[in-house]
Amino acid sequence: MSSSPIQTLPFFQVDAFAPKPFSGNPAAVFLCDETLTNEQYLNIAGEMYLPETTFLRPLYDENIREEDKNWQTASLFEVRWFMIKEETNLCGHATLAAAHVVFEEIKSIHSKVTFRTRSGDLLIKKEDFEGEKDFIKMQFPVEKSFESKEIDTDLLKYLGISKQKINSTIYYPQKQTWILELENREELESLEPNFEALVQHKYQFPVKKVGVTTKGSTDKTKNYDFTSRCFCPWIGINEDALSAVSHGLFAKYWQTKLHKSDFFAYQASARGGEIHLQLLEENQVLLIGKGITTLEGNARI
Repeated sequence: MSSSPIQTLPFFQVDAFAPKPFSGNPAAVFLCDETLTNEQYLNIAGEMYLPETTFLRPLYDENIREEDKNWQTASLFEVRWFMIKEETNLCGHATLAAAHVVFEEIKSIHSKVTFRTRSGDLLIKKEDFEGEKDFIKMQFPVEKSFESKEIDTDLLKYLGISKQKINSTIYYPQKQTWILELENREELESLEPNFEALVQHKYQFPVKKVGVTTKGSTDKTKNYDFTSRCFCPWIGINEDALSAVSHGLFAKYWQTKLHKSDFFAYQASARGGEIHLQLLEENQVLLIGKGITTLEGNARI
């Protein structure tokens, strides 16, 4: 009885936007020379059981000679992101993890590459930043359309917000995301949401994520502009370790309050993570951070 040959895929697990190992947001990055089936992508992502699993494949110009095609010389990559049960269109921390693998593990000869995704091409750079070497800079779109709305009282209750002062609330309809500003970091860090109740309840406006934020630092040794937590049990993640895409929304929120466009932010999840942001023109944001490789190996499919 014949059996199909076993194919091996090298992978790295990377903590993205991590100030130290085993912090930030983890993502697996698989190196694929060929396209896999959707079933294979999903099976691997389910096996890894991480917030996101990234599949990276080099793309070459048809004029390049075969002997010149390799991972180190490629400057264009197809990138696909998968959660445990579905493919996603855009993911910030998993993109940084993939960029970290390209620059630090594959040892690309380039300091600038392009990731081709279902959301369009993303420009990725490795550059010095504020006197430190080898930061990754990623230019992402940021949602511009938001509405000032009163938030559902039941949503607040299930988030664990009752007596805390809420400075303001805004709603991004395209992202189905709420942003709430609390008065201080102690109230932010003490929140204990009822995730089951959050998911089961029906709200006036559809919800996929709630970002709760407050001005200032959670760490006296670092001068963060704002601190946040992100709750998204509606998409299968109770609390995001660090949501890079959501930080684009946080930056838009704090731009008018702090009268600035450059930020250093901290996400006060259990793992903790930090990110630099620069709001650009034409509804773009520069996400800046580093990754740390914690695992590497080979998958058999």
